[in-house]
Amino acid sequence: MKHLRLYGQSKLLGVLSLLFLSSSLYAENVCHKQETISFSCHIQSKAVSVCVSAQDTLIYRFGKPEQIELELHAPVQFSSTAYSGGGEGRLRFSNGRYDYIVYSGISNGEWIDVEAGVREKREFAGIYVVKDKQVLADLKCTDYADKHYIHDLPAHEQEPFVYFD
Repeated sequence: MKHLRLYGQSKLLGVLSLLFLSSSLYAENVCHKQETISFSCHIQSKAVSVCVSAQDTLIYRFGKPEQIELELHAPVQFSSTAYSGGGEGRLRFSNGRYDYIVYSGISNGEWIDVEAGVREKREFAGIYVVKDKQVLADLKCTDYADKHYIHDLPAHEQEPFVYFD
């Protein structure tokens, strides 16, 4: 009887561990199975994902799989700019007076070998929260659930790139 109780407890712990691991893996993005991931990263314990629907509409989701805090649907509103050694792309999602701007980019970092002209590359991504054209927050990605950059967008026109101070 004691062995059955121990077996049952260890089996329960194994199932709980498996559920925890699989929920951690799933928490890496908040796109649905039928959607294409265009961008996804963690910001602290939450995820931001940009998903492409079957109708080529973008869906912005922020939160956790079990508790989405914000979901916005929009056509592709993409802008980009080139930097020395890289560039930046942005997707804009509007919600009244607020814009949620998902960004990703790469630029030159510190010199690795000045003589050879080799510099490190610095990748960055996150969300600008903008109200009435003023940046309220720059939420930086802390971990990536997918590629470090925006990708797999449907056909679209490019918007002008807006620089923030």
